[in-house]
Amino acid sequence: MKHYYKVRVPKNEYIQNIISSVDLKEDVVYSFLKRIEFNSGFKYYVVITLRGDAPKRIKLSKDGGYRTGVDFGTSTIATVSNNEVHLEELAPDSVNYEKEIRHKQNLVDASMRKHNPDNYNKNGTVKKGRHKWKTTRRCRRLKRQIRVLYRKQSAYIKTSHHTFINRVVQNTSEFILEPMNFKALQKKSKKTERKDEVTAVKQKDGSSKMVRKYKRKKRYGHSIKNRSPGLMQADLKSKATQYGIPYYEIDTHQYRASQLHHDTGEYIKPTLSERFKTIEGCKVQRDLYSAFLICHTDDTLTAPDFKTCHLDFPHFVKMQDTLISNKKKCGQTMKHCFGF
Repeated sequence: MKHYYKVRVPKNEYIQNIISSVDLKEDVVYSFLKRIEFNSGFKYYVVITLRGDAPKRIKLSKDGGYRTGVDFGTSTIATVSNNEVHLEELAPDSVNYEKEIRHKQNLVDASMRKHNPDNYNKNGTVKKGRHKWKTTRRCRRLKRQIRVLYRKQSAYIKTSHHTFINRVVQNTSEFILEPMNFKALQKKSKKTERKDEVTAVKQKDGSSKMVRKYKRKKRYGHSIKNRSPGLMQADLKSKATQYGIPYYEIDTHQYRASQLHHDTGEYIKPTLSERFKTIEGCKVQRDLYSAFLICHTDDTLTAPDFKTCHLDFPHFVKMQDTLISNKKKCGQTMKHCFGF
């Protein structure tokens, strides 16, 4: 649009070292402009793509690392190796952005209803057809703030994922995980079913009636939106490829790690509320134990290696108990997902 602006190089030493070490005329593959919205307005950035592989900033372990089993949940991730265990909540502060977005959206809705009363029915729904909408300066400012909050939430989720992945990659020689289809978990159920148990429902006359309520059709759409576990799964695979770390996926049709008990060899499907299991007389956290079984998968990726499971299980229980006690001291608890 015939506007010319000077390009400032960021003061980040890492970026300045890269730019000073390359020939911008020969090594630049392509570049494009990126517009990012802030509360004060738009800012424009030049994104430059250079020829060659991305520089490796993570220092891998000198001893080669250990095999790591990864168990993804809709809002948590558990990793287990012979050296360390992790149980983390995905993007824990993303909920704070969601609360602020919801608050501002309510303010926008109230403003639109106040200044456009003829466009709504008596029951609060919008009338059919085309309408002219009046928006105040405050309403437009609120909408911009909502867009900025969405951008900040997305950037925070990506940064949180990359920070955790970089910490895990340092001591890993190969990744083994259970593939998850989060798109399927995000959809509502199409079946209309009733619960097995009978509950008492209070009637208008004060009497109670025993009925079987309908099962909820909702799944994990809201949690997946705020946590982005599928993005983390893709980032983990790309990071492993970048650093030359083998990446394997178990066969979920033959090997269901979340249901297996290695002491008896039986598959027992737990309910969602059961966050702990009793294995060999020890109480183990469900997600951590699933990652432990994934870590001890045999070469066919269709069953666990029961011999190594029995040998390494006592050491795993010690690491798990230490992790849980440390999380309780720091207050990093999540009752409905961790179980503590």
